[in-house]
Amino acid sequence: MEVKYINLKVEKSGYAPSGYGNRNPRKRPRRNRNYYNSYNRRKSARPHYGLVLVVAIIVMLAGVTVWNVFTPKLSPVENLKALNVTQNGVALKWKKVSDADGYIIYKKAVDEKDFKKVTAVKKTNKYTVKNLNPQTDYTLCVTAVKDHSSLESEKRAVDIFTLPKAPSFTECNSNKEGTLSLKWKSVKNAKKYKIQYTEGTDKNFKNAKTKTVKPSKNPELVLTNLDKAEAYGVRIRVIIKHGETTAKSHWSDANITYIKENFVLRSDIDPNKPMVALTFDDGPGYNGASDKILDVLEKYNAKATFFMVGKNAADHPENIKRKVSLGMELANHSWNHVHYGKNVTTSDISKASNAIYKICGQYPTAFRSPGGMTTDLIREECKRENMPLYYWSIDTQDWLSKDASKVYNSVINNVEDGDIILMHEIYNSTADAVKKIVPKLIKKGYQLVTCRELMYAKRGEAPVPGVQYVSAK
Repeated sequence: MEVKYINLKVEKSGYAPSGYGNRNPRKRPRRNRNYYNSYNRRKSARPHYGLVLVVAIIVMLAGVTVWNVFTPKLSPVENLKALNVTQNGVALKWKKVSDADGYIIYKKAVDEKDFKKVTAVKKTNKYTVKNLNPQTDYTLCVTAVKDHSSLESEKRAVDIFTLPKAPSFTECNSNKEGTLSLKWKSVKNAKKYKIQYTEGTDKNFKNAKTKTVKPSKNPELVLTNLDKAEAYGVRIRVIIKHGETTAKSHWSDANITYIKENFVLRSDIDPNKPMVALTFDDGPGYNGASDKILDVLEKYNAKATFFMVGKNAADHPENIKRKVSLGMELANHSWNHVHYGKNVTTSDISKASNAIYKICGQYPTAFRSPGGMTTDLIREECKRENMPLYYWSIDTQDWLSKDASKVYNSVINNVEDGDIILMHEIYNSTADAVKKIVPKLIKKGYQLVTCRELMYAKRGEAPVPGVQYVSAK
């Protein structure tokens, strides 16, 4: 038997032909060296995430530290002070920060949670904070800033308490001879009230007398034994309790009030006989008409009321003094007769009153609104200045006609007992009419009296300040 040999070729893959030499077919095939080297390199290249995170944190912290070390800081403001605290503001002042470009001011009221920016200022170390509420605790802060880097320093704070608002009088009247009644609203936490009063000419209250009033629900004070027919200035302030300390308001504005007097009619006036009040507006005049009218009144011992423009009165002091000497009633017709109705201010009225007082030592006792247009403001100011207001029942329209005959007829043909007759002392035509009107009225049995005398005689009582009268009918 012939034996044959077979040449078996083993493949490089490591596998023997099926059925030959593969003792363990379940064993994983053997891989070549290049495969394992590549696998190990990939495995070793996997990132270690924990290590990366640690390194990142270290770098970040190091960066913050370096930033804090090398970034410049602004010093906070020093010596922050609150000066001149008022009821609605305070002046702040502080020491300048050398490397700051400006400052920011903040405020926070006691009932607020967060600070509110008030303003930013440059090149100054002071600022007045306004529009604060009276009688309130505030914390005010100032920080230094640097514009180019948006840096802002730490806050420096100061605490303040704004002053209470000064009370205002709800009543300031002389209802009885020699007395002055004062009333005002109660102030929260009031400890006491201070009232100062002085003669009207003492504008600075240098010689003022002071009264103290304890707090109550309806505080009031009656001043007695005052000079009759004299003007008095009064003002008030409140002292309140705030914690362990006290705070006082500023003084209120002065109220000028005229003390009531017991008016006595002239002995030659008979209340039972007819009478009228001649009134003259807009004077004194610049053309001699006013003195011509006074000449007629003096000749017949007649009286009249002169509603004068304050500026004109100041320019004709001798005319005012003559009216006083003749017993005429001095009355107010505003300072310059420029404003009418709602445009009339309290200054328009008070300035004229003061001008007349400065000339003769007497304040006017009556007021007539320019154009007859009266407002609540005018009434209130007249009430404060103790002046009743007078309209008219006969308007001669002498300003329109400038005709003596027409003026004369408008009076004589329409006059009745208790009338208030309107004319103007700045027209010569009116002065010519008065030469005929006065003797004619006297001949008809009329007494020529002032507005105040007319009201006393016909109504039996004094005219009320702030009330406007048309006649005494």
